Amino acid sequence: MQTHLMPLMALVEEAAVDAEHISKWWYGGFALFVLVLLLLVTVIMGKGRPHS
Repeated sequence: MQTHLMPLMALVEEAAVDAEHISKWWYGGFALFVLVLLLLVTVIMGKGRPHS
């Protein structure tokens, strides 16, 4: 298990160092956008279906 996780952790750490210049507000804004998009899809797809 560790032999699979260690290279992935190294890649994640390297990506984090590369993305340090990006503001944390962008991450929060993107997360909020995805949450709202998923909520809209859920509401639109749920129209006309009975709830049990």
